[in-house]
Amino acid sequence: MHPTITDIIARIMADKEELGIMLYAPASPAEILDFENSMGIKLPDDLVKFYRFSNGFESEEDMFRIIPLDEIIDNIDQPDTYAVELNDFHFAEYLIYSDMWTININPVDSNDYHIYNKVENVITLTNSFPEFLEAFLTGGVFDGLYTWRENIKRLTK
Repeated sequence: MHPTITDIIARIMADKEELGIMLYAPASPAEILDFENSMGIKLPDDLVKFYRFSNGFESEEDMFRIIPLDEIIDNIDQPDTYAVELNDFHFAEYLIYSDMWTININPVDSNDYHIYNKVENVITLTNSFPEFLEAFLTGGVFDGLYTWRENIKRLTK
């Protein structure tokens, strides 16, 4: 069974020093609304709950970060060959944007979304932000996110 965003937040709070995570200040309701208006989308409930807990974080693990909302807005005018759809946006990155994880949100139902990583091709990892965070918290970038991607890639061949 996949963890909930409440489970993930509790784990981060309990283990943030051990995990090497530095939390950013929570996003205010106004910041979340500004983000949604700027991006022309509504965030999924799990992301809203997470960003109300912390407007992203950075970690010691390969400089991995959950990107703050204002930085995502600042990046929307940058040319981007990693995003598949126009309204997709990167919410996580590591090693100063050497690699990114991107979310595609259904404009009709914001809780219908998928998270993908694009290298030479697009690999959809999950439709669960908590599952994405769990993979990172458990295995980091390489043993968590990249191993997960490679396993999915093998299964879809």
